[in-house]
Amino acid sequence: MTMRKARLIVMLVGILLPYAARLPRGLQWLGQYTDESIGAWLFLGAFNAIAWGAIIAASFLYKRPSSLWAPALLGFGFLAFAHYSLDLAADAQAAIALVFIPIYALVPIALGAVIGFFVDRTMRRQEAA
Repeated sequence: MTMRKARLIVMLVGILLPYAARLPRGLQWLGQYTDESIGAWLFLGAFNAIAWGAIIAASFLYKRPSSLWAPALLGFGFLAFAHYSLDLAADAQAAIALVFIPIYALVPIALGAVIGFFVDRTMRRQEAA
């Protein structure tokens, strides 16, 4: 797999993840995200682009696509849990979390980016030896 394909996969997973994370709780739970106008879809997509965009930005530090696993797993894991557990019907201000979830995801993504950098560096050293 090339790094370009890996970045494309990260983008697609990042776009679909908020909706896929809602599915285990049923269609009504998914409907909290999808039963809105196109503006709501764009709003959610724009803010989630912060998270998957950061993973793609971290990929420019690597030579191998396998190094992208660490930031993707940590970042998408946090995002999946946060979107799975967010109940928009619980409170009128719950929708504000849709703005902060991707921002908070930057911490595990940054941690994963550092881990991925060291994995990539170790693999390059082993290859050169």
